[in-house]
Amino acid sequence: MLERLTHLEMATKPRSIWVAVLAGGDGQGLRPLTTNARGISTPKQYCSLTGGRSLLQISLQRALAVTSRERIVIVVTAAHRRWWERELFALPRFQVVVQPSNRGTGLGFLLPLLVIAKSDPEAGVMFIPSDHYVEREAVLAEYLREATAPEVMDSDKLTLLGMSPHAPDSGFGYLSPVPDSGVGMRPVLDFVEKPERSIATELIRSGGIWNSGIIAGRVSQFIALYPRHTRQMILDLRAIVEHWPDSRIPSAGLTSLYDHHSELDFSSDVLQQRPESLQFMKVPPCGWNDVATPERLANAVNAARAVNVEDFRFAPVRTFNLATAFDRPGFEPRQSPEPMIDSSHPQVAQHGFAWVAQSSRLAPYDES
Repeated sequence: MLERLTHLEMATKPRSIWVAVLAGGDGQGLRPLTTNARGISTPKQYCSLTGGRSLLQISLQRALAVTSRERIVIVVTAAHRRWWERELFALPRFQVVVQPSNRGTGLGFLLPLLVIAKSDPEAGVMFIPSDHYVEREAVLAEYLREATAPEVMDSDKLTLLGMSPHAPDSGFGYLSPVPDSGVGMRPVLDFVEKPERSIATELIRSGGIWNSGIIAGRVSQFIALYPRHTRQMILDLRAIVEHWPDSRIPSAGLTSLYDHHSELDFSSDVLQQRPESLQFMKVPPCGWNDVATPERLANAVNAARAVNVEDFRFAPVRTFNLATAFDRPGFEPRQSPEPMIDSSHPQVAQHGFAWVAQSSRLAPYDES
């Protein structure tokens, strides 16, 4: 009888939700702006837009909309230790997953999945990039919660969050919905990563939207999507993680695997090959910005100048102020792609992130 009750409890126990914050990128697109007088380039996720909190710190706060602080892991790269060590010193060691090098987002997704699976194999996981700026966090937070709801996590598809495009930008991936699939959660017909401008234009005209890079699903779902030729690598990586004593220090085995494996891109090599395993929701206009180019950065800086963020749950550190980069003599960002459709959006809320961080509408997750 006791055994039957135990199985019943396991079957009815809510699935735990983890968030993996992706912070291992080098930020090559902004290198001219993030390099100081000594020639040292600060990866963009460790920079601030206006001298306040870094983009990484803002992303960690964003993750609290769907999980507890103890279930957030941050994926970083060993070469960036001088930056992440001071930003993440207050976190337990197992929550910081250090890659020995940057070998593409395919490994950047897989490593934290296996680290989480080591202690919680049935977990649901949401991946959040660390280089996004959002003007209305409460709007995005609502959709983060929807994407991690129990009925969504138990579905047979990974869930992506999409954003309405205002121009055919080749720097984004595009999600095309199955025709006549209604509104709300929609199955993906095609996933096209960073197409040429002409193709992006046609995708938008046929209903395609930008992929935000935010994606959620079960650990097993993510791993099952990887192509057949990576199966042995996954087994090898799982064995390495199983005996990895300190995730802040890459082991010799992990370093060797990264050195000998070719780069793997999660969007083009994994998601683009399996559109039938994907579904998406379109987030309403929220002032979302992927800070990947000088043009997008300029837009984000202008939006953030009036925002004064005070209420954070992660330790503050001094950051590289990206706003000052635009004051350098001779710098003039190129024009953004000309909109092909009406880009008018509702007026941006005046409160901004400072209000959201203190609002009960985005209260940090509390399991008690």
